[in-house]
Amino acid sequence: MGKSPSKGPEVIRLLIFDLDGVIYRGKRALPYALETLELLKKGLSPRKQRLVPAKAGEDYKLFFLTNNSTQSREQYVKKLAGLGIKCRKEEIMTSAYATALYFQELKVGQVNVFVVGGEGLVFELKAVGLNVLTTTHPLTIHYVVVGLDLDFNYQKLWQAQAAILSGAKFIATNRDATFPTEDGLMPGGGAIVSAVETATKTTPLVIGKPETYSLKKILDLAKVSAGETLMIGDRLETDILAGKRLNLKTALVLGGVCTKEEAERAPKELKPDYVLGNLSELPAILR
Repeated sequence: MGKSPSKGPEVIRLLIFDLDGVIYRGKRALPYALETLELLKKGLSPRKQRLVPAKAGEDYKLFFLTNNSTQSREQYVKKLAGLGIKCRKEEIMTSAYATALYFQELKVGQVNVFVVGGEGLVFELKAVGLNVLTTTHPLTIHYVVVGLDLDFNYQKLWQAQAAILSGAKFIATNRDATFPTEDGLMPGGGAIVSAVETATKTTPLVIGKPETYSLKKILDLAKVSAGETLMIGDRLETDILAGKRLNLKTALVLGGVCTKEEAERAPKELKPDYVLGNLSELPAILR
């Protein structure tokens, strides 16, 4: 099902995989995910004797990128290991970690940050020296960071609203309206971000896809150019759009939240370079 772009790509050296809906759904690895990753690590293809990266003897660089901010990179390493996928935390970029990197670049010091989000977001922000608060407090809040929070409630909404209306800056890890699970789609972090946005009439700074901050960080870490990079995702409006904004090659994997028909009807800024029925078709499009 792979669809080739009109112009051939540069040799691909870096592959960036979304997680939810591409590598796994819920607690289960998706079909061909493990096998394909193993083939890519070895540089082999089921249709070719050898996939040749940019330089002879040079392996593909693999990174995982997720908008899900509920878990730390260490937790994702354990989750992937449980599925049979070995990787290092340095090969994982989450919207939570990207948000922490953003604060590091700001050099704001030990400011007070009220977090509406999961333990992964709290962990990553604390790791860069921020004073993270998640409950009622008497302190002045400088930033409110909102991500997916499975324990979200009215009290948290009110506290976030009060802080932002008092002058705190509003940052969102992502705007994903939903995320795929074994039981179907569930409300994503974007649903919570929208609640805070509505209550405050304030537009947040968004860190995750389709914004390009996290992708740029991966390119910097991998020391690979945009033209040598392929973004593989299951969402047109986040994965594909983010890749297009940086002039990366993009591949949409069906079966997550987008259909083949939606990909074919997508406007230019959302149209992937490749459409894959599943990950087993990925090695054949690389050169």
